[in-house]
Amino acid sequence: MARPKILIVEDDALTASLLRGTLAREGHEITLAGDGLAALRILEEDASFATVLLDRLMPGMDGLQVLRHMKATPALREIPVVLETSMDSDSDVREGLKAGALHYLVKPLDPRMVAQVVASAVREFEMRRKLYAELESIRAAMGLVKRGVFHVRTLAHCEDLAALLAKACPDPRRSVTGILELLINAVEHGNLGITYREKSELMAAQAWAAEVERRQDLPENRERHVVVTLTRQAGVTRIRIQDMGQGFPWQDFVGVDRERMSDSHGRGILLAKWEAFDRLEYLGKGNCVIAEVGEP
Repeated sequence: MARPKILIVEDDALTASLLRGTLAREGHEITLAGDGLAALRILEEDASFATVLLDRLMPGMDGLQVLRHMKATPALREIPVVLETSMDSDSDVREGLKAGALHYLVKPLDPRMVAQVVASAVREFEMRRKLYAELESIRAAMGLVKRGVFHVRTLAHCEDLAALLAKACPDPRRSVTGILELLINAVEHGNLGITYREKSELMAAQAWAAEVERRQDLPENRERHVVVTLTRQAGVTRIRIQDMGQGFPWQDFVGVDRERMSDSHGRGILLAKWEAFDRLEYLGKGNCVIAEVGEP
C-alpha cells in the first residue's frame, strides 16, 4: 500500500526538520518546500498529496495566499490543508478556516499533536476520495426526487446516504462531506452518546470505529436510527436530520473555538455551515438539524 504523501511548506529549517522527522516516523512520504512559490510549483507538477502542512507566515507568498490559490484550482482544492502559525487570535483562526484550512496548529508545535492532526487530515482526504468515487458511480435520477425519507443506523449507511443525497444538491461535491459530517454526528454523538472528550480519546487510540460498532450492538441502541428527510422545492434542497438521542450543546460547535482548533476532530459542523450549505440550523436541544442549499 502506497504511503500517504505529505507536502510540508515551511521557511524555517529547524521547524521543517522537526516536522519531517515526526511525520516520516508515522509512515508518510515527505516533500519539503521552503516558500509558497516553491510549494505551488511542486503542486502543479504533482497534485497527489494527501495533505499539505502549511506555514502561515512566510516571506513572499504567505500561507493564506497559497491556500486561496489551492482552493481556486480544481486539481488542488480537495487536498486537506493544515495551517501552522503563531497567529492564534479568534479573527486569525476564523480567517484561516474560512480560507479553507481543515486544521489549525498553533506554534510552538507539539510533535504528538502534529502527528494526530495530520493523520486526521489524511483520513479526511481518503474519505473525500471515496465519497467522490461513489458520487461518480451513482446513476439514480435524484434530480427528479421531490421528497424522500430515509433511516440510517451505521457509519456505512451514513456514507451511502451522503453520496445519494448529494446527488440531489446543485453541487454534489460541495455538499457531500457536509452531509456526511451531519449524519455521523447524529449517529455517534446523538444515538450512541459518544461525547466530544470520549471521541478525542478514541481517535488518539485509533479505536473510534470499533467503539461505534460496539455501542451499536448494545441492546438499548439496536432499535435507534436517524431519520433523514429530503425535500426539494422552489429551487431549494432541504435536508432534515433527526436522531433519537438527548441532544448536545450545538451552540459550542457552530463558531470558532481556539481551544479545539488543534484537536483531531470537532470542526465538521462549522465547516459544513461555511462550505457545504447556504443555511444550517439546529433545533431545540440539538438532536435535529436542517441544512439547505439553493440553486446557483
